[in-house]
Amino acid sequence: MLLLLLACAPHPRVNDRDPHPVRFDGSLPVAGAVAADQPLASEAGAEVLRAGGNAVDAAIAAALASGVVQPSGSGLGGGGFAVVVPPQGEAMALDFREVAPAAASMERYAAGASSTLGGAAVAVPTQAIGLVDLHKRYGRASLTTIAAPAIRLAEEGFPTGTWLASSLLTSPEMSALFLGDNRQPRLAEALRAWATTEGEAMRTGWVAEDFVETVRRNGGILTMADLAAYKVEPRTPLRGTFAGHALLTMPPPSSGGIALLQMAGAVTPQTSLHCEVEAAKHAMADRASQGGDPSFTPVPVAALLAPARLAAVRADCGERTFPPEHYARPVAPPEDHGTLHISAMDAEGWAIALTTTINTSFGSKLISARSGIVLNNEMDDFATRLGEPNAFGLVQGAQNAVQPGKRPLSSMTPTVVLDGNGRAELVVGASGGPFIITGTWQVLRSMLVNGTPAQEAVAAPRWHHQWLPDAVLSETAFAGNDALRAAGHDVRIVGTPFSAVQAVRRTDAGFEAGSDPRKGGAPAFSKGP
Repeated sequence: MLLLLLACAPHPRVNDRDPHPVRFDGSLPVAGAVAADQPLASEAGAEVLRAGGNAVDAAIAAALASGVVQPSGSGLGGGGFAVVVPPQGEAMALDFREVAPAAASMERYAAGASSTLGGAAVAVPTQAIGLVDLHKRYGRASLTTIAAPAIRLAEEGFPTGTWLASSLLTSPEMSALFLGDNRQPRLAEALRAWATTEGEAMRTGWVAEDFVETVRRNGGILTMADLAAYKVEPRTPLRGTFAGHALLTMPPPSSGGIALLQMAGAVTPQTSLHCEVEAAKHAMADRASQGGDPSFTPVPVAALLAPARLAAVRADCGERTFPPEHYARPVAPPEDHGTLHISAMDAEGWAIALTTTINTSFGSKLISARSGIVLNNEMDDFATRLGEPNAFGLVQGAQNAVQPGKRPLSSMTPTVVLDGNGRAELVVGASGGPFIITGTWQVLRSMLVNGTPAQEAVAAPRWHHQWLPDAVLSETAFAGNDALRAAGHDVRIVGTPFSAVQAVRRTDAGFEAGSDPRKGGAPAFSKGP
C-alpha cells in the first residue's frame, strides 16, 4: 500500500494516545519517513522527526529503540555501517564495524574456541561509539531527545511481537533480558548513560567495564584498551548506476556494496531471471575470494567493478548454469553479509541507510550483567577456520582471517539511490546475513525498473544464491522457480523467511515507505509543520 505524507500535524506527538511526546525546543516537526524491522523502532524515529530532529537523528533513535524491542538482532553490543546523503555537500559512508580484540588469533579457534557462542565469539562492541560519531557529524537534536523513546520502551515495556516471540522460542534462556511486560531497567540505565556521556560510558566507563567483565568471565579476551583504542572510519561510498539512477553504497569491509554494484552493472532491465542469478553467483564467489578489511589486505574494488569485468560477467550467461568452480576466477587489475536495517529520509533532503548488527540471533548469547546489553558474535564473520562454512554457510578466504584490530567481512549493504538531479530518491537496505545482498538488490530493481510501491516491493517473494552451497534458495511463492530449474539451477524451497528489507522513497506527493512483513515491521511517518 502506498503511504504518503499529505497532511499536517499540529504537535510533535507519536499519536493522539501517546502521553510522552519528545520535544526538541526551538524546532518544528520535520516531514519524513522511517522504515525499520520493528514498528516501535520506526515510530521512535518518527517521534524524533516530530520533535524537530532530522533523518539522521531519527535513524539513530530507531537503532536505539531496536536494541530494546528487537534485541535478537541489534543493540549496543554490536556495530554497523551507515551511508548518509546530506542536503548539500558530499555523501559519506561511516564504518563502525566491530574489530577483533588485540589478543585475537587464528590459533585460539584452531584450538577449539567458539566463534559463535560465549566470550571467545565477541568482537569489540562499537555501535554506541559509532552512533555518537554519526550524530556529531550530522545530528541536530540532543542525544537525550534521541534516546528518550528507547529509554521509555525499556522502562515501561512493550508488546512482544511475533519476531521476538519466535526468537525467544529458539533461545529461551534470553528471556533473562526482561522483567514483566518486557521491561529492561538495566538497559534503560545504560541508554541514559550513553546519552549523558556521549557514548563514553561504552568506551571507558561503567558499561565498557561491564562488557569486559562479562566477556572475560565467559572465556573471552576483550579489554578496556580494545574499547578505548577503537576508531570509527569515515569512507567514500562506492558509486554505480542502474536504470538511469546513481547508486551510493557501502565500500569494504562490506562485501555487500561491491556485490550490489556488480549485479547492477551486469544486469539490465531486460535481463532474464536466470542471468540475474548468474550475476549473483559471480558476485558472491568474488565476495568469498576477494573480500576483506582494506586496512589489512588489498581489495581489488576497481577491478571487480571495471566495465570490462562486468561486461564479461554479462556475456558469460548461457542457457544453463555452471558448476561452482566456474566462478570466482582470478581478477586482473583494470588498465586505467542477527542484523537490523533502518531507512530514513526527510523533507530537508537528508537521507540515511543505517545497518547495525550483532551477527546471528542474540549474538554470542551473552547478556552484560549490569547493563543488560546483548553482546555480538561477530568473530564468526571472520574465516576462523579456513575452508569451513560459518553460521550463514559462507566459505571465506584467507584474506578474512582473524587478526588483531581487523574488521570482519560483512554483507551489510546500506544504499542510497539518487535521481537525475543528484538528489536522494530512495533509501534501501536489509538484515539477514548474506541474504542482505540479494534482498536489497531485488527490492531496488523492482522499485526502479517496475515502479513497484515500497511496501509491495519489500513484501514480494524472493530468491537467493550465494555461490556455495550451489543452490537457489527460494521462497515458496516465488514465481520464477520453474524457469530457474529449466536453466539447470538446483532450486530449494525455503519455508522460513530469510531476510527483511526496509525502503523509503521520496515522491512528488511526499514519502512512501515499506517495512518487510517477514519480521513484522511497519514504517512510521512525520508530517510537516
